[in-house]
Amino acid sequence: MGSGGSTTQYRTREPEPQELKNLRMGLYNTVMPGLQSFSADNWKKAQDTANNALDMQKNLMSQLPGALNKSNGIADEIAQIARTGNIPSAVTDNLNASVNQNLKSGMGSMLNNLASRGIVNSSITGQGINNLSQQAADAYNRNYLQAYNATINGLGTALQGQQANTGALMQGVAGLGAIPGQAYEAAGAGITPAFNLWKAWQNSYDTRTDYDTVVQQGK
Repeated sequence: MGSGGSTTQYRTREPEPQELKNLRMGLYNTVMPGLQSFSADNWKKAQDTANNALDMQKNLMSQLPGALNKSNGIADEIAQIARTGNIPSAVTDNLNASVNQNLKSGMGSMLNNLASRGIVNSSITGQGINNLSQQAADAYNRNYLQAYNATINGLGTALQGQQANTGALMQGVAGLGAIPGQAYEAAGAGITPAFNLWKAWQNSYDTRTDYDTVVQQGK
């Protein structure tokens, strides 16, 4: 039967380099004063800033549904007018008020003129009425087109303004959402670079294996 075996260990890496020790000590000497003078109030201030930003963000977000509904309402109104051609009657009534007044005035003037000349002729009177009616119809059509274009343009301007307001709200929500992270990052900015450098180098050393173990069987 064979005799007992033996176990031998072989070092797989060099001892911790002096440069790493120096760096660690340098970081310690640099970081420790900052750590000792670092106040927990910094985190409290960051937390207060973050909470305030989130409250403001919540308020803006509560306004978004209303802003979107307004935009959709204006867009629907534009589409409805485009489909039907119906515009608010108050707009055309105001424009046509002068046409109606002129039509009545013109009709009275024509009849008075014919009567003063002793003309009582249904064909002449009918022709005059037809001319006045055509002029009024032309004026009504021009007023409708003017009112239609003014209404569509006005609603289009309102829609653009409302969309701009909605966009500003969304930008505000996004901007406020970034503040908490920025506040905490600023609070720890003085110690973060040194900590990250130490962590990366220390981890690269600590994760290595110090030795390989070789077991030799005896004979």
